[in-house]
Amino acid sequence: MKYTWIITLLTTLMYCGCDDVKVGYLFTQNAKYTPDSVVFKANLDEANPDDAHRKKFEIPWQSQPVEGIQGTNPIHYTIERIYPDNDNPEILNQFSTVQKGVIQLPWNHTVPQGKYIVSLRVSNEGYTVVLDSVLTVIVR
Repeated sequence: MKYTWIITLLTTLMYCGCDDVKVGYLFTQNAKYTPDSVVFKANLDEANPDDAHRKKFEIPWQSQPVEGIQGTNPIHYTIERIYPDNDNPEILNQFSTVQKGVIQLPWNHTVPQGKYIVSLRVSNEGYTVVLDSVLTVIVR
């Protein structure tokens, strides 16, 4: 009888202790872009072979992937904010993220020349982290 009560007590404690366990993990302490800034052109020059190739095949401007993020897959990357956005929501709509946090801008974008600082939201099941001012995009 004594063992029955001990087993019942241990079983009850096990079930009560396992209710709020989060699934997976997300480590972003070492997250960064290398290099931490990129230069995208505002206007393509037809005389430049690289620009002509980009226009012909509609190749978007892209950064390197973000490094130093570990976590349970799938990991989702979205742009949290772009500063300064000059009160123009069209700027934010032209920037996008693709696999592994690559920041992308279409080859025929209409973003004005300037410096834009991007903050990235990284999330998976149960975890969300905002990487503030993680990449600088210079449009010339």
